[in-house]
Amino acid sequence: MNRLTQLKPHQVTKALIIFGLMISALVLWQTAYWTKQVASDEIRNRSSNTLKLVVSNLNAELQRFRALPELISADKRLIPVLNNTADAQQLRALNLELARINRVSGASDVYLMKPDGWTVAASNWDKNPTFIDRNFSFRPYFKIALQGELGTYFALGTTSGERGYFFAYPVVQANKVQGVVVVKITVEGLENKWRQAKDKIMVLDSHGIVFLASNTDWHLKLVNDLTDKEMAGIVDSRRYGDHKFEKLPIESASWDDEVLRELQLADDAGQMQRYFVEQENMPAEGWRVMLLVGADEITGRVNAALAVAALMLASLLLAIANIVQRRRRLAERMAMKDATSRELERRVEERTLALSETNEKLRNEVREREHAESELRDTQAGLVQATKLAALGQMSAGVSHELNQPLAAIRSYADNAKTFIERGNTATASENLQSIGELADRMDRIIKNLRTYARDESISMRPVSIILPLNESLSLLANRISDDGVEVNLSIPDESPVVMAGDVRLQQVFVNILSNALDSMRSVSVKMLDISVTEQADKVYVSIADSGSGVPEALREHVFDPFYSTKSVGEGMGLGLSITYGIVDQFGGKIEIDNRPQGGAIFTVILKKADLSATQALSAGTR
Repeated sequence: MNRLTQLKPHQVTKALIIFGLMISALVLWQTAYWTKQVASDEIRNRSSNTLKLVVSNLNAELQRFRALPELISADKRLIPVLNNTADAQQLRALNLELARINRVSGASDVYLMKPDGWTVAASNWDKNPTFIDRNFSFRPYFKIALQGELGTYFALGTTSGERGYFFAYPVVQANKVQGVVVVKITVEGLENKWRQAKDKIMVLDSHGIVFLASNTDWHLKLVNDLTDKEMAGIVDSRRYGDHKFEKLPIESASWDDEVLRELQLADDAGQMQRYFVEQENMPAEGWRVMLLVGADEITGRVNAALAVAALMLASLLLAIANIVQRRRRLAERMAMKDATSRELERRVEERTLALSETNEKLRNEVREREHAESELRDTQAGLVQATKLAALGQMSAGVSHELNQPLAAIRSYADNAKTFIERGNTATASENLQSIGELADRMDRIIKNLRTYARDESISMRPVSIILPLNESLSLLANRISDDGVEVNLSIPDESPVVMAGDVRLQQVFVNILSNALDSMRSVSVKMLDISVTEQADKVYVSIADSGSGVPEALREHVFDPFYSTKSVGEGMGLGLSITYGIVDQFGGKIEIDNRPQGGAIFTVILKKADLSATQALSAGTR
């Protein structure tokens, strides 16, 4: 203590600085060490859970198809084809059935092989190249199936060149293997999902060859060097065809009990990146699934912790330096410090209060905007439904006429049937009752069309056959078309195109455009409505042309504006075409307006074509 008091002030300051630097270095080193350990443990735990989920999804994908070849092998239609007793019609029927099973199950290919390995039927029978007349007896899955067991194998297809997983099961009759059913699946869908994740995933076979990976550059690359014997075995099995294997660009690797834990590997841009590795085996398939997590996350955490620790140490050192500097004027500095502290607290309180008020204003504005958007959506939906109901009101007179006629006929038929029954003429009475049933069906169709048009559709978009809403729209307007003396020319393809839309809203689009066309022809003598449906590339064009007065060039840009109308007061709200434009825009389509040379307007509705046939659209979207 005496020696310390004998030191000069600058010596004390120097000693304190050295001591502070040593303590700072120790604190920073410990901060970096423990931050790295904690972050590594967290990443390991998270990666382990993620890897289990990846393996579970991969197993689930394989389990989906594991029982499929066994189910197909029980089909009795396979035996005649395997025994060469099937005629051409039976063989074609089997090929079509395999193609149907392949399409429904989502497999890549399904084919049937004889015991000598030749393929006699396949789902790709009508494609080039096809598996038919190809010999796959060298495949291990085929050899296992010939022994009466389920054979599985992953390899490159020798015909298609695609990576696939094969399931094979024997076709048995009278305790004898007559052939083998094979189902091939692809796993590109899983890879596409993997690519959306931040972490990297690769799946290795028993030789350490990467055959599945989120990075396509890693496909069919080696993690470890192969011996000549291992390479010869892979070549003999033709598992990967004639592929020339290269090693992954691994710069360094860290192992723990012969398990890979860390490595440095080139990323998509060719830059070396450090990864933590988690892996899990799939013994049934002989696979090893590896999850690679970038180590840059740990580096970021360590840097952030060091920055915080350095800031704290700097603050501490500055505080100590401040204490040393103010030893001689402690009272004055304490007063200044108190004053500064109070001022700082006041400013913090003022700033905090201002921020609180600003945040509250922002929250109120957000709530008001959300409320306004909600009211706007409700108003738009109400306008759509109101326009539909307004159109129904305009059509009510015609619908009343359509219903009154069959009602009057039903009453007449019923009275006559009663008279005939009293006279014992049951045959004529039966004919009258049959006529009553037909008239009731007619009334049911009219009411069903009205109910369909009036309902509020909840389904957003789905495949819709274009002819269904078009015919229903014409049916709803049939009485008005007849009363106005309008000639309708309908030109559609033999097979109705299928578009992505909502059938009820699409019907409303056609009703609004057709009603607008009928309104435009009130004052002309020749009333003609030409409707055509055409296809170009991935678009479907529905053109509705009238013989009215047309749309002047100056008014075209306003036709779809809300509440814009050229009709007299009381004849419309000016919302029909505006709502029609909004519905078509929601479908991803558009509406074009033009005038015909001979007079009249042409409204062309352009919609996206759905990837379905008309028959499929009916089965998928039948109301």
